[in-house]
Amino acid sequence: MVLVVCLNPTLQKTLVFKHLREGEVNRSGEYYLDASGKGVNLSRVLGQLGVSAVQLTHAGGAFRDLFLSLAGKDGVQIAASDSGSEIRFCTTLLNREKGTTTELVEEPYPVASETEASVRSLYRNLLQQADTVVITGTRTPGYSPGLYSDMVQMAKEEGKIVILDIRGNDLRASLPFKPDIIKTNLAEFAGTFLDTPIERENIQDPSILQKVEIQFSRLWEEYGVCCITTNGGEDTLYYTIGHVGRVPIEKAESSGESLSVLNTTGCGDAFTAGFIAAWKEAGYPGIHTEAFSKHVERWIRAAHRAALLNALQVRPGRIR
Repeated sequence: MVLVVCLNPTLQKTLVFKHLREGEVNRSGEYYLDASGKGVNLSRVLGQLGVSAVQLTHAGGAFRDLFLSLAGKDGVQIAASDSGSEIRFCTTLLNREKGTTTELVEEPYPVASETEASVRSLYRNLLQQADTVVITGTRTPGYSPGLYSDMVQMAKEEGKIVILDIRGNDLRASLPFKPDIIKTNLAEFAGTFLDTPIERENIQDPSILQKVEIQFSRLWEEYGVCCITTNGGEDTLYYTIGHVGRVPIEKAESSGESLSVLNTTGCGDAFTAGFIAAWKEAGYPGIHTEAFSKHVERWIRAAHRAALLNALQVRPGRIR
């Protein structure tokens, strides 16, 4: 079982427009409401790939039951502490005319002071049932700074595989406990480990890419961690056993099918799910083994395929 930790639940409203005009009334006849957030999206795709997952989070306020109900309808198993705070809404605007995805993101309310103790207790219990732990997304305010690093330490002490899709201080503080894989987008990785924060994807600057590769090597040597970073429409970069690799993404127009990208929300989460499913099917070869080095590009291509399938759906965190 994969234990997915994401302490930032979301109710996602997706509205589809034939045309979207700023400063005017825009009417949509196609709209959806889903349980979402990085953890739900990842767990939902894992389930669609046949991998058992439980998502640990919090949920509170007037929309707690709605969130849990929507997740349950999608087959997503949730273990949720009551946060005493409302679940945030995020809104996706899909413009058919231009083929664009616009995200309107609400920042989360802080959780109640007693929430963390409950989350830690649930985590300890669920950890016994898991072979893999994925920690993803930004902590909601109200949790202690050391929560994610404590979770990594507990998981590694129990011999679990640990994958991190987090950034900043949470990621840096977790490294001494030697997680297996850091999976972020390249902008998040650069913002965490380079001097100059970067807020965009599709990074092509050779000097930035060279600095990223140097950091890959440093993290491998110092902490034994494998880095995999997506980069929008550019190649995915990875590092294993002294080697920086690049895997071109699968584009809709190059897949041999008549495909149309509809919604890019959740593509990174679908990538992570696709990689886990392929790696798990191979028996989870250790990241320091020749078997991992030999097949990692095949698993990344499976992850690309999952991300592409997600982009072809109107609703987020789905591959069908």
